[in-house]
Amino acid sequence: MSTIFDVATQNKDNKKMMSWRFMLGILLSALSGLMVLLSFPPYGLWPLMWLGFVPYIFAQYRLMPFKWSSLAVSLSILFWLGPFLARLFGTELGFFFTYLGVWIALLNLLISKERHFNEVTRYRWLVLAGVASFVGFEMVRATFIPLVGTSAFVGYTQARQTWLIQPVSIFSVYGLDLVILLVNYALALGVIAWFDGRWPSAGTILVEKRLGRNWLVIAGIVLAAWIGISLILLNNQPDMPRVRVAALRPNYPLPAFQDKANTAQIRFDTFAEQATEAAAQGAQILYTPEMMFNFDPQVEFTDQFRAVASETGAYIFITYTVVQEGEAWRNEAVLLTPQGEFLEVYGKNHAFGEPPSAMRGVFPVYDTPLGHLATLICHDANYTDVARKLAAKGAQIIAAPILEFGGFGEQYWTNALFRGVENRTAVVVTGAAHVAAIIDPDGNLVALDTDSNGSLLTLVGDVALGSGPSPYTLLGDILGWVSLAGFVFFIIFPVIVERRTKKAVIKK
Repeated sequence: MSTIFDVATQNKDNKKMMSWRFMLGILLSALSGLMVLLSFPPYGLWPLMWLGFVPYIFAQYRLMPFKWSSLAVSLSILFWLGPFLARLFGTELGFFFTYLGVWIALLNLLISKERHFNEVTRYRWLVLAGVASFVGFEMVRATFIPLVGTSAFVGYTQARQTWLIQPVSIFSVYGLDLVILLVNYALALGVIAWFDGRWPSAGTILVEKRLGRNWLVIAGIVLAAWIGISLILLNNQPDMPRVRVAALRPNYPLPAFQDKANTAQIRFDTFAEQATEAAAQGAQILYTPEMMFNFDPQVEFTDQFRAVASETGAYIFITYTVVQEGEAWRNEAVLLTPQGEFLEVYGKNHAFGEPPSAMRGVFPVYDTPLGHLATLICHDANYTDVARKLAAKGAQIIAAPILEFGGFGEQYWTNALFRGVENRTAVVVTGAAHVAAIIDPDGNLVALDTDSNGSLLTLVGDVALGSGPSPYTLLGDILGWVSLAGFVFFIIFPVIVERRTKKAVIKK
């Protein structure tokens, strides 16, 4: 009788322990998501990204019940991407985009079989599979999902760490993301190995201490090499001439063709006042935000623009849209010289939520006495190809005008900053109301202003000219494609392993 009582008591204790572990797993998974979220702007707690995934990975493999283990991944994604995307896109894009993190989490919950695969293979592939799958999926969405592009890339959290990000001029942002994920997964495997050594659980496949130690050593070596390369590159930057530039943020949050309150004349007058203010501070190149005007400056206000260019002696990037029934959509930028000459037009290449621009596919670089100048527009900086093409043609300063919506102003400057560091070009970000930034080719923030409420601003600073095409400019996103190949491999390989395991069990 006492034996039956003891067994019942033990079962009750086991269930209680499982419940506590399950609840702790949920808390750690949510903590992971919050840590990653807080590492991004506007919070900027960047060190959290280097260990933000560790709690959920530990929860997935040591706290959650087997059949619910993928819930750890789902919760971390939910607590990260749910608030991130809601803030990024704003509620005006609707329920789906606001809660995209929820859909991703549910999808992961349905299809994830990571734990079974890693237990069968005794965790030999845990780090490689985790790193390749994560960064490989980043490549998928940056290449094939126009809505998000590279937004929320984990490497962007390090944007202010100039001492750390220099190797992206060789290995791209994908290289930095691989290092960050390698450190996270190696730390997680090390924690699991330590836990197994202290509290081994019956029926659990344990992680060998040597395996955990080896991956920690590998991650440490890779991180040390990355930092070493970064410091060498940072301390050996060529001494390039500096040019005074100005981002003219007018605080007009609506595109010109939708703005009923601020007429074309009002917008031009604001531009002229800001241009005069910037020139008084010595600015030689002036930048306007995306969709600043609702007309082609070579057709309307042409003489007025030429007068401003002549009076200020500045090169002026003029951004505009032309929306006319029966004609192709035009979201463009043109450079006006101090002599009154309009140079080749650039049309936005990556459009989301708007028709493709008529002049897309053309990548002009303007040879001026101040340097080789170029521009992209808004979402173009959320992809890697446009800046790379401009840099390959010799661009030394790239304009990045944007019409912000939602929380994009808080994040956009990080995307643009990495396009500059990757290609060793300076970048000038000009928002319509919420963001403005002047960024050196090494990622140093000469000036940055973000205002969630919106404000008028003339941001002036001296920026270094780019030093020329970088190794990344020539190599492109090779590591992204390698990661994508790894992502596909670790979709197929676990299926093969599972089939072999079932056959082995049948034979026995």
